[in-house]
Amino acid sequence: MSKLHLITYGCQMNEYDSERVAGLLKQERYELTDRPEDADLILLNTCSIREKAEDKVFSQLGILRHLKRERPDLVIGVMGCMAQLQKGRIQERAPYVDLVFGSPAISRVAELVGRAKQGRGPVLETGEGALVKITARPEGGQRLKAFVTVMEGCEKYCTFCVVPTTRGRERSHPPDTIVGEIRGLAEAGCREVTLLGQTVNAYGRDLSPPTDLAALLERVNDIDGIERIRFTTSNPYNLTPRLIRAIRDVPKVCEYLHLPLQSGSDRVLERMNRGYSRARYLELIAELQATIPDLALSTDLIVGFPGETEEDFERTVAMVEEVGYDNVFAFRYSRRPGTPAAEMDDQVPEEVKADRNRRILETAVRVGAARSQRLEGRTLPVLVDGVARKNAGEAAGRTRCNRVVNFDPGGRDLLGRVVPVRVVRALPHSLRGELEA
Repeated sequence: MSKLHLITYGCQMNEYDSERVAGLLKQERYELTDRPEDADLILLNTCSIREKAEDKVFSQLGILRHLKRERPDLVIGVMGCMAQLQKGRIQERAPYVDLVFGSPAISRVAELVGRAKQGRGPVLETGEGALVKITARPEGGQRLKAFVTVMEGCEKYCTFCVVPTTRGRERSHPPDTIVGEIRGLAEAGCREVTLLGQTVNAYGRDLSPPTDLAALLERVNDIDGIERIRFTTSNPYNLTPRLIRAIRDVPKVCEYLHLPLQSGSDRVLERMNRGYSRARYLELIAELQATIPDLALSTDLIVGFPGETEEDFERTVAMVEEVGYDNVFAFRYSRRPGTPAAEMDDQVPEEVKADRNRRILETAVRVGAARSQRLEGRTLPVLVDGVARKNAGEAAGRTRCNRVVNFDPGGRDLLGRVVPVRVVRALPHSLRGELEA
């Protein structure tokens, strides 16, 4: 069999796409290898959300150039969002790359690889294509958790974001197709699924007849074998009372929500074209917390957006304190080609971005630690999904509120089971627990 080496950067949807590519190429007699030097085909699944992610890809391509020089028949391909956005730069900086294709062409990966192997010049495929549901997966051990893409694309056109360019317009997969995929996962031993979409809570409005994410959650809840359901990423603009009630009422849906804020300043939110205000976001938080008192919240923040003043930044810090997030993902603003924000005159100096990123993370860590400490003494259901990173003799799992818990399993094999664990100590990045009888 031929050997495939896959390198994945970026979000959960890229992980999902890489699995599909490996599954499709398995049908063409490719097996995965962890060693690039043994591979006949190397694919880099890329991310373009920030410049740093692209720099990592170009660095990796520089390393692979030496393999290509030693083995001219090796096929090197770049796929995903960076391929969609930067095909010209990839050809310019890495002319030895044989294949460049965007996410819409993933279903045709076998055909594209075949063309690249003919050696008639680079194969480029970055146009928008039809939405195709691919369920092929590579062989492997028991998979307790899985990502499932339910929709792709975004039509919000935030001024900093390339997703509408790289992933296209919002398109939803039919509910029956999604349910069928998840039923197959459950039959293979999967216990938890995370439903994916760039704006996942806009799911279904483009279908005929239209539906919504709440209805899909209810259908997934009825699948035997699935214990937990999560979904990401939600946009505040599409968060409805019906979906909030579904988080509360659908038994298998976890009490956890990732709801990007990006900035706590109305002036910056408007320049970002986010479609909501600080006050509206806080209204949503109040409704969420009133409906689901034990809800855990995480968010995305951008610091150093063009024109962001110290006052704007302090309003973001204040929002972290007021909302009380369990986890915060903070990033320095990165100029993305073709976006309106990249052309704004009042760019913030890099040293200011770095300082603000450090300060916002300090606040987030303190707030998150206080949230974790509130779990001490409580007994929580934990889905055991492996062993502790620092002690292979301990079991590790996650709570419904998405906290990692490490505990002594008492010599029992608990993998894949949901067990009661009492939280005895909150640590910076995990919880310490004791298995209850």
